[in-house]
Amino acid sequence: MEFNTIQDFRHNFTQVYHKSVAPKLESFEQEKNKMKLITRIIWIITVAIIAGLLFLFNFQITQDTLFLVIAPFFLCIGICGWLGKSFEKKLKLAVMPIVMRAFGDFAWVPAGGTIPDIILKMTRLFERFEDKKDDDSFYGTYKGLQINIDETELSYTTRDSEGRRHKHIVFSGVLAQIDFKKPFKGHTIIRTRGLFNSKAYEEVKLEDPEFSKMYFVDANDQIEARYILTTSFMERFKNIKNSFSASQMEASIQDSKILIAIHTTKDLFKLGDLNRPVNDTKQFTELLNEFVSILAIVDELKLNQNIGL
Repeated sequence: MEFNTIQDFRHNFTQVYHKSVAPKLESFEQEKNKMKLITRIIWIITVAIIAGLLFLFNFQITQDTLFLVIAPFFLCIGICGWLGKSFEKKLKLAVMPIVMRAFGDFAWVPAGGTIPDIILKMTRLFERFEDKKDDDSFYGTYKGLQINIDETELSYTTRDSEGRRHKHIVFSGVLAQIDFKKPFKGHTIIRTRGLFNSKAYEEVKLEDPEFSKMYFVDANDQIEARYILTTSFMERFKNIKNSFSASQMEASIQDSKILIAIHTTKDLFKLGDLNRPVNDTKQFTELLNEFVSILAIVDELKLNQNIGL
């Protein structure tokens, strides 16, 4: 069943949560408490080890001993982070298929993504990337438009002169690929403006000076790009960035689709926080709000209306 308003999602979510999701959560509370206890024990042991090392070195830290002192701390963070993610994954596998009943015909993909690498490379938004690490993904239709959503990280790896590997993160956040109602033949790219901007095509001069300060736009069809980027479209695009509190927001319009890249360090669609009750409705409400915020892009940019934008 396809929903056609944000209110439909909110109303149905309330019903599904109380009827089907909440009863499922009770069995996870005890397991969460055990996991939380384990992480506390790990932290106590870590603090004891660090204190012991400091005492052993007579509280004199040198360049040679610094690594030994700080290594347990970072190891503890890694282990506790992995335990938290493991619990979240187990909880999501159990409840997300039920939660998705509130989201019409949308489906949740726990890993693997919905937007192929080749599509991302064709957008020319990102530097070269070799790895795409997906977290939560969704796909479905809203107001007759196909939507793919990937919470993802794009990166590549280099080696220094000593053979050590270094990971370079190109993008971290949410990618939303949405159908455009009206077909376009060209390719228009909206990038965050910087001191130096790489470009695939000729820069497009726009009417909105504020938008031009924020974004660098290039396209292989100047007329079509200006047809898309009307004053009202640019204003709505700026509003979306503000609503997500995103550090950056970029877009590629190509093949009758728009791909919007929302840069954010926030872990979206998160459930199973070890410091909150499993049945805390706030975390599920946050998940709902984050999801419908993506869908609201359709309404904000009027992507389902064949009206010249």
